[in-house]
Amino acid sequence: MDALEKHDLENDEVVIKPKFEITDLSSATWVMRKYRALAAKDDELKKVALEQKESIDDWLESKLQANQDSRAFFEGLFADYLTKLREDDPKARIETPFGTVSTRKTPTGVNWSDEAVVQSLEKQGLNDLINIKKTPDKKQIKKQFHFVKGRYVNDDGLMLEGATEKEATESLVVKPAKEGL
Repeated sequence: MDALEKHDLENDEVVIKPKFEITDLSSATWVMRKYRALAAKDDELKKVALEQKESIDDWLESKLQANQDSRAFFEGLFADYLTKLREDDPKARIETPFGTVSTRKTPTGVNWSDEAVVQSLEKQGLNDLINIKKTPDKKQIKKQFHFVKGRYVNDDGLMLEGATEKEATESLVVKPAKEGL
């Protein structure tokens, strides 16, 4: 913002007067200068706000990351303690007034590579197991195929490529209680 625009903003007593009106080119020019000065001030305010917003966003991101690191540390402590508890009771869980800690099992299943599965089904003439969108009909495939020594085969001995066995996993579940016991 240049000095003239600053001066125009600082000396705006006339704008406050409710009966001001444009009557000639000179007053129109004065109003245009005020108007332009306000637009320049808007741009300056937006620039400052953007700089501050970026700074605040950076600050927030660093604080959130620090909190995530702390949560990961505490989850490790919970996991160690839960492992000790599970030596005596395989279904043990940690229950406190502020929340619970348990585990959740993900069942075994199939990791799919749709493109490879479709190609394998087409090669073997098993087109009835392919959906119209050229995606494998996973429900029907699961009914006909099973894992034998890491290979997905059906009763006829046909091997399906692109499907690998997914191991069962157990993940830690931390649920803080709602505020206000």
